[in-house]
Amino acid sequence: MIRELEEKSAALRIEKSGMEDEIIALTNDRRVLDQISKAATTLPTEGDAPRPSFEDWRELLKFNAEESRRIQNARRKKEQQSEELANKIMAVERQLQEARGRQPGRRAVKEVTVRLAATENGAGTVTVAYTVPGANWTPVYQARLDSNTRRVVLDYQAQVVNRTGDTWDNVALTLSTAQPSAGGSAPEARPWIVQQLQPRPIMRAMDMAKSSQMSPTQYDSLVLGENTYAGQTFASAPMMARQATVETGLTAATFTIATPATIPADGTVTKVSVTTLDLSAGLRYATTPKLQDAAFLSAKVENNTEFPLLGGSLAAFVDGAFIANSHIETTMAGEEFELALGVDEAVAVERTLVNRFVEKTGFTNKSTRTTYEILIKLSNHKSIPVSVELAEPLPVSRHEKIIVKLVEPTDRDIGGPDDNQAFTRDEEGILTWTGSLGAGATREMTLKFSIEHPNDLNVQGVE
Repeated sequence: MIRELEEKSAALRIEKSGMEDEIIALTNDRRVLDQISKAATTLPTEGDAPRPSFEDWRELLKFNAEESRRIQNARRKKEQQSEELANKIMAVERQLQEARGRQPGRRAVKEVTVRLAATENGAGTVTVAYTVPGANWTPVYQARLDSNTRRVVLDYQAQVVNRTGDTWDNVALTLSTAQPSAGGSAPEARPWIVQQLQPRPIMRAMDMAKSSQMSPTQYDSLVLGENTYAGQTFASAPMMARQATVETGLTAATFTIATPATIPADGTVTKVSVTTLDLSAGLRYATTPKLQDAAFLSAKVENNTEFPLLGGSLAAFVDGAFIANSHIETTMAGEEFELALGVDEAVAVERTLVNRFVEKTGFTNKSTRTTYEILIKLSNHKSIPVSVELAEPLPVSRHEKIIVKLVEPTDRDIGGPDDNQAFTRDEEGILTWTGSLGAGATREMTLKFSIEHPNDLNVQGVE
């Protein structure tokens, strides 16, 4: 197998080299074509050489366009083929590395010596645990929201990858959040020096290489327990799958997977079920009508279980329908996290520019005032009340001569961040309305504001 892969890699490299030669040849063709065009369009400075006719120019332009198109298309095709060959070479090299790693003669061998002190003679069992490179796991989730009961069923899974060279056949898995690659001590703070820039010596590539660290969402601690289970290869877990148990230590948590699994050694991702959680959710709609006339549903969920939810990808479903792929941040027991559940057409949003009025102001008409009147309509077509948060960016002046005035809602209708007013406005001019819409209810709100500036002042941002 290794010889076949080596021969395949060599053949692909020869083919890629030939493809690169063809690209160089096309580049030379392009250069020659440019020289021909330049020579043909340069009028002679001496002698009585005839000037090219209009037909000659037309034929030259036609020839130049056709050849340029041919060369460009051919080069684009060759470059695409060269890129495909490079990807094939990389794939073969990965297979070759894995095949070489599985050779008995190329694997590392370690000898373990155990010194045992006992108070009396007798039979005993010794279990050896050790770490190996090339194994990691990543958490993934499926969240299924029932909008009527406002419950979220969170399917907590782990994607396990094994590149150790040994297939784990029907083993008991324990997953840990510990990261040995991160080290045991905190990094030491170093001085932050600011000084005059000095020319730096050229460094060799070897000196510049740095070891990469694993993504914090990949956990390289996998403990294989003694195989005390009998059964078939583990497949994708159903909703009633056996649940893992969790044990939280001082610095890490471990999950003992209840069902044995077989993890191949070729790096294939194998999913195992950690647990299935039933959580309550608070639903909220958010909309920014100026950017998109749509209401986005989100669910705030409390992790009221003993399982820490590690950061990972998440597939969201609402009432059985797939909505979107998103991400969940690390959420410990007792903390809250938010699920983005996409657009809900049952909550309609409509924003209309009712009026835009421009007028000259001042005794000598030295200023211009632009007044906007906007109508926003929210409609709840659901059979239950919904909570909505609407955000509308209002203009903010960055110049003392540019005056922005909010006419409606009035200042007394707007509260601060800690007030219970329906309208709030922050320092960046974002006006936010928070409220509830009853089942089948509709609410309209009017926004009116103006921007005034001197005519001799160049202003940007006035729409």
